[in-house]
Amino acid sequence: MKKVVWTLGMLALTSGIALAQDVNEPSQPAPQPPAKAAASTAGHSALDAALIANERKVNEAVAKGDKAAFTSLVAADAMSADGMGFMKVSDFIAAFDQMKIKTWKMSDEKVWPIDPSTAIVTSTWTGSGTFQGQKIPSKTYCSTVWTKKGDKWVAAYHQESEAVTPPALPKK
Repeated sequence: MKKVVWTLGMLALTSGIALAQDVNEPSQPAPQPPAKAAASTAGHSALDAALIANERKVNEAVAKGDKAAFTSLVAADAMSADGMGFMKVSDFIAAFDQMKIKTWKMSDEKVWPIDPSTAIVTSTWTGSGTFQGQKIPSKTYCSTVWTKKGDKWVAAYHQESEAVTPPALPKK
């Protein structure tokens, strides 16, 4: 129990520190006035919008089987994790042609800045397809760690958790 409480406390502390930092627009000397902030793209900063667009481009590359587009957005030493375990991006690229996506959609995208060169993009992915002949989950909660290498943002780590329907609560 102490471990759970300690872990939750650390998560709250680190999340609060990350959210308190204004890393998405480090070149601006002062925060934008509320009127200008509302005018940003769909409520996102320019960096948020760019990272969400990159996340969509990765998904589109996988769906289209476009290995060149995929590798241009993902770090060569990247890793991923899902219900089947951990996988190096080099292993995924070797099996890239075995990923068959029929439909896909991203929603609920959010960007969580960590520091000026690191951010996490979270989203809900829904769709259909197969990987190595096995049906992929139709709904997953995704998070991708994006890091800035030189002047380019690349995906360094991707996590997918299958969405499950919670059991019905007992009626009173």
